[in-house]
Amino acid sequence: MEHNMQLDKDPIRSLFFKYYVPVLTSLLSVTILQIVDGTILAQYVGKEGVAAVGMFGIIITVFIAFGLTLVIGGGILIGKHIGAGHYDKAQEVFQFTTSLAILFSLVIIALTPFIASDIVYFLVGNRTTELFDKTLDYMFWGFMWTPIFLVRMILGNAISHDGAPKITRNATVFAVILNILLDLLFVVVFPFGTKGASIATGISILLSTCYLVYYINKEKGHLKIRHYKFTIKIKEWRELLNYGVPSFVSEISFSAGLLLINMRLAQIGTLAVAVFGIINYLSFIFLRLFTSAMISALPIMTFNIGAKLPNRVLDVFKFSLLFTFVLGIVVAALGFLIPEFLVNIFSGSEPEAFKTMASNSLGLFFLFFIVAGPNYIFGAYLQSIGKLIPSVILNLLKGCVLVVVPLFLMPEYLGHEKDWIWLSRTFAEIGAFVLVGFYTLNRRKFFFSNEAIVK
Repeated sequence: MEHNMQLDKDPIRSLFFKYYVPVLTSLLSVTILQIVDGTILAQYVGKEGVAAVGMFGIIITVFIAFGLTLVIGGGILIGKHIGAGHYDKAQEVFQFTTSLAILFSLVIIALTPFIASDIVYFLVGNRTTELFDKTLDYMFWGFMWTPIFLVRMILGNAISHDGAPKITRNATVFAVILNILLDLLFVVVFPFGTKGASIATGISILLSTCYLVYYINKEKGHLKIRHYKFTIKIKEWRELLNYGVPSFVSEISFSAGLLLINMRLAQIGTLAVAVFGIINYLSFIFLRLFTSAMISALPIMTFNIGAKLPNRVLDVFKFSLLFTFVLGIVVAALGFLIPEFLVNIFSGSEPEAFKTMASNSLGLFFLFFIVAGPNYIFGAYLQSIGKLIPSVILNLLKGCVLVVVPLFLMPEYLGHEKDWIWLSRTFAEIGAFVLVGFYTLNRRKFFFSNEAIVK
């Protein structure tokens, strides 16, 4: 663990930013990658290339949902055990989560040749289009590198919970630089299109994973790679799933919500689907700002839960809640102030009708960021204190359940059908936050008392 970080003593704000700055650096580097990647694809492949990456973003959440169960659930347990000084138990959790990730990864690789084409057809709806071919190229190779991505997620998260977020940052920055160079090689120099972009991502993830393994092998923290045991048995598997299931539900419901929006837009036309691909691509870039805040808050909360310091847990929760709310206002404002600029980055020389629809829709869709961050933090807090049911309900409501209302159940007399489609995520995020927020506030003793936190 970094010697200048005392998770049970340092001021909450400074601790948060000691985590957030490295994570944000990783975020910015990944954002730069996505911008460069998107620009390269837009210029050398066309809007279908960018839309293909956006489509894969919808599906990849389904396949990494299981991985996030291990990442978040395992991370919470590792943080608590380290906070309580139970380092052997933290090592057991690390071995268990990594072993399951490897097994799940092998399943993905085995299924890819049989399911990739059908999944793309489900999204695009026509096997004879250029969008179908380019999406399939990216998605097939994306499924092949997803296993490496899952293992890297677990290693990076475990290292962060072990007090070394800068190492995870270094691995990400290295992967980003390599990915950009390989994009130039496989898309520009050798015109492999979306296939080349996907392969470039896979190679960069593989080498960054090797770097994380090398760091753990140096044994500067509490986790060890030496004498690693492949195991799918652990006494705390029920507790791990209890902590991790909300993340699984979050990813599945979020992906289902995006699929519902995509299906609704498909009824309007292929232009609307292509626009959603671009907007979804942009939203994934900005979402990293909020996921990084959640990733920064979790190790501090879980460590202090293990150290039995509930007041510090609540302080982290309150600060990160406020931080993400302010950040959400800023991001939402960008959607209204500079939509043309954001769209033009990834639209290349597309028709004016495409750019106009994308620019007009971006601000409406980006309103969901105002509540998305607080919902991430709220869900993470409920997970860390072991409140499975309300956390699952929160994720289901904001992910797909409430999305149905503006998409299919909005009264016709309200009009503005397309506007309600773009506002569906905002409606779901606000509704989920209000409903679950009121419920937990009415039962403060069960959710926010000292006994509830350190139980």
